[in-house]
Order: sequence, then structure tokens, then C-alpha cells
Amino acid sequence: MKNYAYKDLKGNKTYLNYNIHDILQIRSNIPVAPPCFIQEPSECVDIEVYRDGKLESPLSRLTPLGLRLFYDEDTLIHKCRFFLDAHLQIKDPQNKIILKFNRMYSLVRNPKAYFLAFLQMKLLDKDFTFIHAAGVVKNGESLLFPAFSDTGKTTTTLLFLKDGYNVLGDDKIITNGQTIFSYPQRIGKKTFRPFDTIPFLKKVKFRKFINPPIVLKASPNKLFFLTIGNKNEVKEVDKEDITEKVSTMTEATCPLFPYPMGVMLGYYFIRNIPLNTYVEKRKRIMFQLLNKCETFMVTAKKSSEFYSLIKTKNENE
Repeated sequence: MKNYAYKDLKGNKTYLNYNIHDILQIRSNIPVAPPCFIQEPSECVDIEVYRDGKLESPLSRLTPLGLRLFYDEDTLIHKCRFFLDAHLQIKDPQNKIILKFNRMYSLVRNPKAYFLAFLQMKLLDKDFTFIHAAGVVKNGESLLFPAFSDTGKTTTTLLFLKDGYNVLGDDKIITNGQTIFSYPQRIGKKTFRPFDTIPFLKKVKFRKFINPPIVLKASPNKLFFLTIGNKNEVKEVDKEDITEKVSTMTEATCPLFPYPMGVMLGYYFIRNIPLNTYVEKRKRIMFQLLNKCETFMVTAKKSSEFYSLIKTKNENE
């Protein structure tokens, strides 16, 4: 991968530029997206993310919204009241989102969660959405595995890798309802517990990560919703029912309203953004996607059994 990080005209700061499938352009001085999207700088940027210690707008010039939020026509600031100078600043000039926060804020909050919320919002503005699922592709056939966290998406993906499949992602995938696009992260292949015999250190663990072979996009073919239960079973399911489940699950892991919800709710409130607009659009896109797929519910007693159940069903189709 080429190194497209660059410095400003004074040579002081290093920036990363991400091109998310020619859908969105991102600029940041910290890593915020999969490194496979790092490319040359673009003049048109949709989202900027900076860890920066200075507030551009003094709070005295802004209108308070409660005790911790302050705003004007293009700025919203979240000031953590009990954590010294911890602050987050959101600016939205000319349909661009600019997030700035200081180091103290990143210690007491998760500013990248707000970045993902705005990334989801910008995707939806362009009729795309995240879906919380893993996905693999081989010989043009795609298999999608939506599931709640810690159900078995990564375990199933790793087993299909051994069969020569390429990866779209093991946690998030982007779709417009017609095509699925990769959002690949490193995959945790194995967990080591070197102190398992020492009681007070048993929870200490290390993970080995791999960078799997990836495919940038594919046509949707089959979707297997993974659940843990008391039996092993694969059955076809109603697409509307699965759409509701996948949409709810995606909000839990790629939320439009990350914790603490007050920041994003404050932003939607002062910008008069109807919340249902995004939620309903996400459902519509997901329903379009599921209508292009054969959809199945896969129930397994253990996460390691999803692979064989899916493989058997797929080979018998």
C-alpha cells in the first residue's frame, strides 16, 4: 500500500486521506477508517476529523443548550463539565462535517463513535448504508453473515478464508441495496491467554491479527443470519422480518445515536433533522438488499458450527 499521508504547507501536521469507494472523501490527522482506503488528497472532502487542542469558537459567543452543549449557525460544542478542558467541536460549513476534539476528550469519551455516526449519516445522504455483517466472496458468489456482536461472524469468516474466499469485511459492509462494498478491518485470528493459570491475570489476553485478501465489491447472493440456540438448523426466513432485525442490529453497532446520545441528539435538534428520515431510509436500502438475496436463519449450538451448516446448505442449493 502506498503512503499517501502528507503534511500541510508548513510541514507541521500529517494528514490521512480516505476515499471510501468514490462515495465519500475523508481527511484526518489520526487513523479513522480502514487503511486500504488511503489515497491521494482530494479537493472535495465530506468529513474532516482532527485531534486538536483549540476551540475555534469561544463559548461566550455561543448559545447554550443545557449545561454541556453550545451552538451557533454552523458549530456545536460538547464541553465535558467534570473533566477539565475535555471538548468536542462539530462544524458543518457548506454540507461538510468537521470534527475536532482534544486529547482529554478522547480519554473520557469515544470521539470516533461520533465520526462513525456522521459517516453513516453521509452514506445515507447518498443512498448507501452500513450493515452490521461479515461477508465473503468466491467466484462471483457472495455470502453475507449478519449477527449480533460475539455471535460468530469472525470465526465463520476465518473458516471460509481457508476455502479460498476473499473478504468484504468481518464486521461492517456498505450497500446501496443493489451492490455490496467492502469495509475491511484487520481480523483477530487467535486469542492468547499467557497467564491463564494465574487467577488475578486470567483475563489478560493478546490477539493475533491478519490482513485477509479482500474484494472491493460484489453482487448480493445469499444472506445467512447467525444465531446461537439449542439446535443446529438452517431455514428460509421472511425478508421483512429479517430487515427489521438487521436494521436494529446495525443501530446497535453502527449507531446514528452513539453514547452519550445527547451530543448527536443535540446536533439533530438544532439542525432540525428528522430522525425517522435516516432510520426509514436505512430500512429501505436493507430491504432492497435482502430482496436480491436468498435469506436464511442459521441456528447453531456453537459459533464454530456455523461454517459447516452454511457450507452444506450452499453446496446443496
